[in-house]
Parts: sequence; structure tokens; C-alpha cells
Amino acid sequence: MQVRKEQIVTTREDFSQIETVRKMIEEVHESGNFFNLSLNTLELIRRFNQLYTRIHEDREESPAVINQLIVCSLNLEKHLVHEN
Repeated sequence: MQVRKEQIVTTREDFSQIETVRKMIEEVHESGNFFNLSLNTLELIRRFNQLYTRIHEDREESPAVINQLIVCSLNLEKHLVHEN
């Protein structure tokens, strides 16, 4: 079985990417550019914030919730980069 190296990431890289997306969201908040974002992107931001809060503030460390946050952050990053 061949595995492409660019698809292999570590947990540290996942969390680094999550923090990058969080900073991108903060920039949107500070700039007030919500009106330029699609509804899909706004929904991803809402979902990301909900999952981020569950993990970082409520200390819910379920692997399923962490995986949802990782997937959500990947999709959200693509949307934010595309729309900016």
C-alpha cells in the first residue's frame, strides 16, 4: 500500500493548523468583513467556534470531537483563503 507523504500529518501539525484558522477567524472579526463571506463559510465559522470551545474551554477531549474540529478547520481554511 502506497501512502502519499503530503497526506501524513502529525497531531502537532493538526493543532498548529487549527490555531492558524482561529487566527484567521479573529482577523475576520477585527476587520468586520462578515458581509463578504458566503453563508457556507459563516456556518463553518460557527461550527469551528463551537467545536473549539468544547475542546479548549469545556475540556471535552473525545477523539471524535477533536477529529471533527480538524476536518472543520481544514474546510474552513480552504473557504477563507478562497474568499479573501
